[in-house]
Amino acid sequence: RARPTCITSFSPRYINSTRLIVSALPSPYGDSSTMGLSSSTSGLPLKIDKKALHDSNLSYGAVEAKKGNPPVMPAVMTPGGPLDLSTVLFRNRIIFIGQPINSEVAQRVISQLVTLASIDEDADILVYLNCPGGSTYSVLAIYDCMSWIKPKVGTVCFGVAASQGALLLAGGEKGMRYAMPNARIMIHQPQSGCGGHVEDVRRQVNEAVQSRHVISSSLYFAFF
Repeated sequence: RARPTCITSFSPRYINSTRLIVSALPSPYGDSSTMGLSSSTSGLPLKIDKKALHDSNLSYGAVEAKKGNPPVMPAVMTPGGPLDLSTVLFRNRIIFIGQPINSEVAQRVISQLVTLASIDEDADILVYLNCPGGSTYSVLAIYDCMSWIKPKVGTVCFGVAASQGALLLAGGEKGMRYAMPNARIMIHQPQSGCGGHVEDVRRQVNEAVQSRHVISSSLYFAFF
């Protein structure tokens, strides 16, 4: 049974005569990511063996992801093989936060901080921020972890550090807090919605006031 054109074009048997486009795939996608790839009449010209194309008349090829296939992830080629970008950053002791912070993001960041601290207690860690804010409790969990681990944690703001993101930016080591020229930093009063019985509303208001006090104290001690 003849192989489909889209598979044969990128088959390892024709590496010598074919310009390999999918050369930087992470290992989890090494086999499955080429399944369902198709050739289209756009992109860079490829030197493809006509026999390998099974009489196909296409002279151009580009990678297209089809439904049901894993995404083609960007990667960096290393002597040990391709590495995805998050792994490359992690190996260089860099953590990137580029979304609103919830419990899942906090769990990921805290696990990275603790792991890097256990690997080397003397090497600094950099946290890159482009964060519009997030859950108060999740952000305070990251803030406490940054203050607790032994390595110095520097913070760099790209884009925006707003709301709770500004607290994380201030949580960096003194002398290691940076903001890019076009970065924007904003902090505001805690916002919360209340509902339920009168006693429940009172407790929620008290919790919001307490959260404001904790955040204000954290910012004060961070700068003074």
